[in-house]
Amino acid sequence: MNSISQAINGSQANLIANSYGLDTHGQEAHGPDTQGQHTRDVDGSSASDKVTLSNQASKTKTTGPDIPQEAVFLSARAERAQKIEAMAKDFFSKGQFGIGDIPKLIQRLHQDGILSESQLNRLSQAGFEIPRGDGSQPSLLDFIASQREQLKESKPDSVMIAMLDDAESVLKQMDSLDTQGLNQKAARVSAQLSVFVQGDNGLTSRDKEMWQALKSTMQLAAASGSSQQASGQLQRYLALSKRIT
Repeated sequence: MNSISQAINGSQANLIANSYGLDTHGQEAHGPDTQGQHTRDVDGSSASDKVTLSNQASKTKTTGPDIPQEAVFLSARAERAQKIEAMAKDFFSKGQFGIGDIPKLIQRLHQDGILSESQLNRLSQAGFEIPRGDGSQPSLLDFIASQREQLKESKPDSVMIAMLDDAESVLKQMDSLDTQGLNQKAARVSAQLSVFVQGDNGLTSRDKEMWQALKSTMQLAAASGSSQQASGQLQRYLALSKRIT
């Protein structure tokens, strides 16, 4: 099985560094502001199923002359926060989230209104894909730990180590899914993984499925923020990703 260190080389390594906000000398590059981002991605994985969405009935809004508008707003925010916390507890608290959980996570995010119909449709139109797992793959956190250990031994200065740290941070803070910082971090990781997964990196099909699963989970986290919209820096990440397709 080819290691991750063997998969990162040459021009692809430079593209990965650029997509993560670094130049080829490892210095941080300053891009446009990332406030209010919207995640669209281009995917090259062949062993996957595209997300399809059924039409959903419009939700009934709570209105009425006896309910102050401020109270309605605060109540909706509190309810959303509770749903996010419950989702994170059910899917991520034990650290065992894996490929087979992605379809169930999508259903839960949509069912609870955390990921809106329009956000799901945009992900679908962007080619969002779900890798096929056979139940024998490790959890995403275990996969991150093993890949990071390989890199620390073979390429301790690799920008991929910082990316894996950020991916781990996102997975461990899914109860803070509505915070802008977490959405931006997930978008940045997703953009870098786009470069890596789409590249001619010699990964085995099993490893590629795991990287795709990590990327898809980051896409969901990036798209689920309440203030998530298109942004200049996100478009820069996606443009870098497309350069190798």
